[in-house]
Amino acid sequence: MRIPKARYITEDDIKMVTLNEITKKKYDAIYKGKLFCPTDNCPAKVSFCSGQKAHYKTWRFSNHSPDCIYHLNRNGRRTVVGSTPANTMNISKTRIQDALSRAYKSMVEVDGSELIQPSNNKPKKNDSPKTNGAVKEQSFQLKLFGGDLDEESSNYKGKKLLSRWVHLIAPNDVGQVRLIKGYVKDVELLDSAAEIIIGFNNEEMKVVFEERFRKEPLNKSYLNKFWAIKEMLSHYKEIYFTGVGEVREDRNGKYELSIFMGASFKLNNEDLYNIARVMSLQQL
Repeated sequence: MRIPKARYITEDDIKMVTLNEITKKKYDAIYKGKLFCPTDNCPAKVSFCSGQKAHYKTWRFSNHSPDCIYHLNRNGRRTVVGSTPANTMNISKTRIQDALSRAYKSMVEVDGSELIQPSNNKPKKNDSPKTNGAVKEQSFQLKLFGGDLDEESSNYKGKKLLSRWVHLIAPNDVGQVRLIKGYVKDVELLDSAAEIIIGFNNEEMKVVFEERFRKEPLNKSYLNKFWAIKEMLSHYKEIYFTGVGEVREDRNGKYELSIFMGASFKLNNEDLYNIARVMSLQQL
């Protein structure tokens, strides 16, 4: 059963959001992760699906209360390989960390002259992986959160995590999970977080840490640590930035990278918390 409206829950208020009041852009910027089933006291989270027949749908593995009209008995439910209704998958922490390490290694090992020039080689033929009865790797769009499946607890694998230098970001990257590489140019401290300016080959972009980042309990150890980046800028000639987040366009049409988890970005292949801890000890 399609859900025609959702409850938008914040710390101070609860209101209904109908399909006429929401767009994909508004959902990504404001409502993502904060929408729930319209039935009072039902804990099920919902996400917005745009298209010709826009609707809300229940997050996979998020259950409605037994007395909710949208309740679905999942006991004994089976997903048939090849016909699974799941389309999106939350990328695993392990894949993010492995990708960040590989990205840093590629930055320090390749000559700058090679880095500046995008490759002209034709992409290799994308041979479909053997499925052995499993869903193909290309079947699942990567998400940072709110996906139909979790890669950590699933036997399936999402699409390849694509890596981009700052100057090679294109319109089709907007709204997608990407690993972005560049050099830190500046940082502006904002409350407990910051905006980082990264660049390469005469192109720059912002890295932003929004409300969701600040309110995520797992990010508590990263808040008020961004001062360490300013210190790094005064000590290092170059600071390598690698980060996994969602590419967006700001109000001026400029690209920006939104980071949701503190462990999803590194500076010179080091975690911000560790950098700040070491610098604090050195100042004693």
